[in-house]
Amino acid sequence: MTIEIDTSRDGGTTRLHVSGPLTVGTTPELHESLGQLAGQTSLERVVVDFEDVTEIDTSAIATLSVAIDRLRHAGIAIRAEHLSDDQREALDLMPRDVEPADPPDESGFLESFGTTALQVIYDLDDFYDIVTDTVFASIEMVKGKLPPKGSVTRQSVRIGVNALPIVALLSFLLGMILAFQSAYQLRQFGANIYVANLVGIAMVREFGPMMTAIILAGRSGSSMAAELGTMQVQEEIDALKTMGIDPTRYLLLPRMIAITLMQPALTLMSNFVGIAGGYAIANLYLDLSSAIYLNKTIEAVQIGDFFHGLGKSVAFAWLIGWIACFAGMMVRGGASSVGRATTRSVVIGIFMIIVTDSVFTTIATLI
Repeated sequence: MTIEIDTSRDGGTTRLHVSGPLTVGTTPELHESLGQLAGQTSLERVVVDFEDVTEIDTSAIATLSVAIDRLRHAGIAIRAEHLSDDQREALDLMPRDVEPADPPDESGFLESFGTTALQVIYDLDDFYDIVTDTVFASIEMVKGKLPPKGSVTRQSVRIGVNALPIVALLSFLLGMILAFQSAYQLRQFGANIYVANLVGIAMVREFGPMMTAIILAGRSGSSMAAELGTMQVQEEIDALKTMGIDPTRYLLLPRMIAITLMQPALTLMSNFVGIAGGYAIANLYLDLSSAIYLNKTIEAVQIGDFFHGLGKSVAFAWLIGWIACFAGMMVRGGASSVGRATTRSVVIGIFMIIVTDSVFTTIATLI
């Protein structure tokens, strides 16, 4: 028993028409024909027509697999045509029995830059829509269009109250670190007493607001983005729109109000706990009395410093909330898109927190 292989060439494509039984005795002929094609550098694609093949056994499948792998390693695409159901079932056992996707086009620098720039513009436009929608929804609260009853309280507990232990612990440790590091330098000049000044100013103006914001961006911001993204994937937000319910007032506004209230509150707590951590080191390690530490802290930290930190904390809260809502509402696709949106929310949130903090600090210093 033999097979017949008719070969025809059309540009960079070679077509092989196979006739007869493709079994252990006849497969080497097809293997040899395909092997000869693997060495042709001008060849781009091979099409194997199985329309007139009457039989395929397991040895033929193994032999075909080797030949097909050899072609594909040579950069030559291969496709099988006119397979019966039985033949397709047998060939499906092969590691690769379909033509691989064409490799992605390698774009030039200008094209990649332009594509990225356009995507940034589209994202900024969507972000602007999220911001304006929440601002208008908050203005309409004056007209009596309030968020759902209890929604702000629930979000405040999730965003603020549940985050209190981790914020307090990290703030206390940060205050201790600041006291240790400043004492290492100041004690060389006999200026241990100024540890209270440094810890107080640093916590109230910088580390309290920024540390709290970073924790909320990683904890609460990611949670908001994942929750909204999951609702988007499951089409729950579309269902709200169908029922005539505004998703901005129902979903986004409670979260924005809650984080606007909780971020400054947690920042105040972080300030005091951080100062307490510095006090513990000053009292136990530097032998500074409680009265001296407290007096120097009160003398160094002015009311304007508190307002500076609280102002930054409100700005951080809006950034975290808007970025998280934007990342969640823009999810398209499946579960993997939710994961990417969560990561995007945390990374962009922390980046914008640091940028905004540097702007605040620069303006405050120059003024």
